[in-house]
Amino acid sequence: MMIPDRLRVTAVLLLLLLVALPCAAQTKKQRDQAKRLQDLGDASAAAKNYQDAIDKYGQSLAIIATNPYAHYRKGFAHFELNQYDDALTEMTTALSQGFRPMEVYNVRAYIYLQQKNYDGTITDAKAALAVEPRNPTFIKYLVEAYIGKGDNASALDLLKKASATAPNDADVDYYLARIYGSTGEAKNEQTSALSALKKGTRNMGETYYLLGDADLKLHDWTAAVDAFNRAIAAKPDNLAAYRNLAEAYRSDGRYTDAINATKQAMKVFPNNGNLYTDISWFYSLADRPQDAIDAAKAAITFQPNAYLGFTNLCRAYNDNKQYDLAISACNTALRLQPGDGETYFYLGRAMNLSGKTTEATRMYSLAVKGLEDYVKSLPNYSDGFYLLGNAYFADNQRDKALEAYQKCLDLSPKYSKARYNLGIIYIQKKMRPAAEDQYNQLMTLDPKTAQLLKAQIDKM
Repeated sequence: MMIPDRLRVTAVLLLLLLVALPCAAQTKKQRDQAKRLQDLGDASAAAKNYQDAIDKYGQSLAIIATNPYAHYRKGFAHFELNQYDDALTEMTTALSQGFRPMEVYNVRAYIYLQQKNYDGTITDAKAALAVEPRNPTFIKYLVEAYIGKGDNASALDLLKKASATAPNDADVDYYLARIYGSTGEAKNEQTSALSALKKGTRNMGETYYLLGDADLKLHDWTAAVDAFNRAIAAKPDNLAAYRNLAEAYRSDGRYTDAINATKQAMKVFPNNGNLYTDISWFYSLADRPQDAIDAAKAAITFQPNAYLGFTNLCRAYNDNKQYDLAISACNTALRLQPGDGETYFYLGRAMNLSGKTTEATRMYSLAVKGLEDYVKSLPNYSDGFYLLGNAYFADNQRDKALEAYQKCLDLSPKYSKARYNLGIIYIQKKMRPAAEDQYNQLMTLDPKTAQLLKAQIDKM
């Protein structure tokens, strides 16, 4: 018996419908389950239980993979846990599935900055700014990326444009101060930092640090001290602020204050070897050789492969008249840092004071060469010229020593040891009025050292 074609088609359609009904029911069930898991993920994220949120979003996406919202939320939970690679994967998927681009760009640009993927930040920030040209968040991301790449010209151009459209944006001035600080334009750095502070920047600690950095470069020690103290008050974990505060005190001849500032830093950073190296030098400047020895030994404990701790130990041993120990420490420093001029000077001094005059003469010549190179690399660092003056003096180059001490005092007028040594050279050159001028200035800076110079002047 033949089945009519009409009935045959009807039977096929009925069969397909019967098969499709369970499938449709299963799909709805899956959607409901995926939505329920997504909602649980939202609840966990709201409670800041980000790992549970990740799990719930992941379970939801395992059921229905095309869900830009869930991918974004899962990525954001990874972001909150600093799981940046996973966050980027989810954010990129969310974007490809149609999630709101600006929100994705915001998270990705930030993550790329943290990963120092500056090109990634630039790409996303530019894409966002194509939509919202004046968006301050993406302007700042772009500036940070340019600074990170060392492209200060692009950063500066962008900031000048931003300043024209948003003249009261304190962050623009903050970033300008950062750029000027990195390019050595101290006056512009100072002006921009002051402007940012006046406008109420959110980056108070960093901006006061930049102001102090500018003041330090401009040799305004009093202003630098004030700025660095304010930077520390606003952001107590800024190691550079403590070290530069101590440097400002040292440059102003306030060695006890430099010591105290470094001790303050040690309370926050108790295992930082650089701080012990710094304070060893300050102790030596303050004529406290045993304290300098102890500090240098501590520096070596924390940084056994850093030469400067051994150099400072050598100098302190010299001051303490322990010349054999000084020679040993200096030789270790030179193994770690061959050619260091400062170390050669201390080694020459230890040899000279222990009767090894021939070896000392050779060390002094090496010290001169090393320190001449040193001051070329740091032309505004008074200690370098003080040490170079010492090396010239020991190498019987009195005129060059005089010039080096004068340069040191141009940079740090209250450097009492340099002033004393300059006075001694004037005595040797039979320039009594010039020597007496150094004595008179020392009387207000360091009366004890002044009396030592006066005793030598009286022998003329």
